[in-house]
Amino acid sequence: AAAGGPAAGGPAAGRSAAWRSAAARELAAARSVRLGSLSLRRCAKAPLTFCGHLAVPLNYASAASPRIRIGFRWLPATRRAAGTVLSVEGGPGFATTGSEDNYLPDIGPLHRTRSLLLIDLRGTGTSTPIDCPGLERAGQHQSGRRFDRLVGACGAQLNHEWRYRGGGWVHASEDFNTAYSARDVARVLRALRLGRVDLYGDSYGSWFAQTFASRYPGMLRSVTLDSTYQVLGLDPWYTTTVITARRAFAAACRLSAACAAATHGPAWARIAALAGRLARAPVSGETTTADGTRSRLTVTAETLVNLVNNAGFDPVVYRDLDAAARALLDRNDAAPLLRISALSLGFDDTNYPLPEFSDGLYFAVACTDYVQLFSRSAPFAVRRAQYRAALRREPKATFAPFSLARWTSLDQYTEAYSGCLRWPSPHRSHRPITRRPPLVPARLPVLVLSGTLDSLTPRLGGATLVTRQLGRSARLVTLANMTHVAGQDPNNGCALSIYRRFVSRPGGLATENTSCARRVTPVHTVGAYPLRLAGAVAATAVPGNAAGRQALQAATVALASVGDEISRWPLLSGDRDRGLRGGTITFRPGRRLRIRLSGVRWVTDATIDGTAWWSQGADRVTARLVVRPAGGKAIRMSARWRPFGPQAQLAAITGSRGGRRIVADAPAP
Repeated sequence: AAAGGPAAGGPAAGRSAAWRSAAARELAAARSVRLGSLSLRRCAKAPLTFCGHLAVPLNYASAASPRIRIGFRWLPATRRAAGTVLSVEGGPGFATTGSEDNYLPDIGPLHRTRSLLLIDLRGTGTSTPIDCPGLERAGQHQSGRRFDRLVGACGAQLNHEWRYRGGGWVHASEDFNTAYSARDVARVLRALRLGRVDLYGDSYGSWFAQTFASRYPGMLRSVTLDSTYQVLGLDPWYTTTVITARRAFAAACRLSAACAAATHGPAWARIAALAGRLARAPVSGETTTADGTRSRLTVTAETLVNLVNNAGFDPVVYRDLDAAARALLDRNDAAPLLRISALSLGFDDTNYPLPEFSDGLYFAVACTDYVQLFSRSAPFAVRRAQYRAALRREPKATFAPFSLARWTSLDQYTEAYSGCLRWPSPHRSHRPITRRPPLVPARLPVLVLSGTLDSLTPRLGGATLVTRQLGRSARLVTLANMTHVAGQDPNNGCALSIYRRFVSRPGGLATENTSCARRVTPVHTVGAYPLRLAGAVAATAVPGNAAGRQALQAATVALASVGDEISRWPLLSGDRDRGLRGGTITFRPGRRLRIRLSGVRWVTDATIDGTAWWSQGADRVTARLVVRPAGGKAIRMSARWRPFGPQAQLAAITGSRGGRRIVADAPAP
């Protein structure tokens, strides 16, 4: 078929890219279509989706190479086709097709005229996924010598899975690299004959997109790099991560009225104090896990390293960690720190199973393409000696207050410092990018999106350098107060609005209005975790209020408990949670998320019952709650607020206590 002109159930039905309504109805009823030289079968009706695959060489350097399967999903435009968006997932290791629920909403109304193509990169999803059982079952212990051996065993496994025609094992541990993935995608695009596409990549997907754009610019109409880091000149120490984290934690507290009012001095000094406290005496205790159950957890200085790194893509850590640190340091209250650690480790440091994520593919790319602190060609024992020598040479204060040994022992899926020590040496060079900057021709517009709180792929040195390397057709847009993968933040539409306008009119990138990027709402960082009701900040009374200070404190505590659950809900694995100090919370998803609180203890001497409703599309919360202080009269209240509105946004509170009216305002939690 001609570009964009599929035929229903057989030969090409037309050569025009403009579909008439009758042709669209015929397509919707078809069980298969033909795009270019490939036949695709219908694999979903809503949204209409066709699936296909293409066989490619495992090793492009050998004519005797066995072939592997590259799978993809094509979602045709719902009205008149005018082009194709090609989205690519990150990780590396995530299946692009597994993120359809993200990428389809990302293009939103563009889907009326843009088809969406999702290609699983080799080794992921439907594209010959790498399955290394040892890594898949490694659990949360994702660093150390035992883990390094599991990584090495995965590489050895790959070298004994495929044979060349005529015999001999394929050294496949080096064949799941980014350059080969780019060749795969180029072959799929040529076979489908879709014309020039609009390429979107996030995280590692943006690393792939740089590689693809530098090699195949003629196949692209536009490129969007969301949360990117450099292919050329990548720092094996990733020092910009900690530099950005220092600034980001300070900004998250400074821009929150509650946190700024409750603290003195720099936020990073409190992180340093917490690191010292945990190094001297780790904290253990019962806490709530991501699945809403109770479990015992120990928080160490190594845990804190992972929390700091997780904050770059998880704003809940920015929201909670500062106040949790102060609770432990000032009052020896470990409950908040245990709780945020359990949630973050349970969500951010637990990998998804196959086919959604391939642990083996992550290391196949990291150990082949990413720069290391040792020579890949050296024997394993020599590599370890080189690695230790690199640790000795690096200034000890690089990751202060954390030591080099402690920082580099973090989850190796964040940065593979030692994870590749035992990966098999490559036989050939597989440089992802072989040309010198500018990486793309001036005719190809490139939008680069970067969040100021993204320490994983920071603007500093990362997105800024990439933009310069790409050339004069690239534009960097920095989004205030946003973390990793700005386009998929469900609580702010700025990045998506810029992206959609860019895809609609790539030639207007230089003059595109990006003013919303400066106005993204700061994180509503927690001010404090009071142990008792008397320690809570009181809501502000307004004319008409007749209740006393305890009632105003109770109102603040009630709001805080609901705000806490709104932040935790996206990371929970079920529909139940437990309160900070007791009680239960149940969720009922729907157009409005219902949050029901039963005996919840935000403080030790009061319980909270009631229901809140969160209208996520409208960013609005309404709540009816009852606070029962120990030995006191109940406070009944209603409140409404915008959880992701401006920091100046206040929650309006009305209620009563023993016949006395409550009218107050409090910062939106």
